[in-house]
Amino acid sequence: MKLQENMMMFTRAAGIIYGLWFFLAPSSYFALMGVSPEVLNEFGLGQTQQLGLALFVVVWWIYRTATHITQENCNEFMVSHAGGWGIFAVGGMYLTVTAGGSIAQNPFFYQSVVFLILAVAFYAMRSPQGEAVTG
Repeated sequence: MKLQENMMMFTRAAGIIYGLWFFLAPSSYFALMGVSPEVLNEFGLGQTQQLGLALFVVVWWIYRTATHITQENCNEFMVSHAGGWGIFAVGGMYLTVTAGGSIAQNPFFYQSVVFLILAVAFYAMRSPQGEAVTG
């Protein structure tokens, strides 16, 4: 169960990093992703800051529920993490595909691929009830 706990800690760390980034410096995220500053506006930046706050809520929920993870329910928590990463991945892929333009040149698409890999890893590393996955 230690490996699964460490994986779930990764979700918290990613949420804190992205949350701080989105809240404190949203334009720098878009710059890294190759978005032209001319297309950014205060509304879009504000919405990105709201997303940062939402990530803090998710991190808080994960933190508060971590004490309830047991050998018997670790599988369900891992599936929940896999689902969260998977929703983010599929949603991101959908948005990049429907936005038009070259997918191969869109960093958001590759970010979504990484999130999909994380979802699959969480799902693969879940443990059957009562059995620990060692690592």
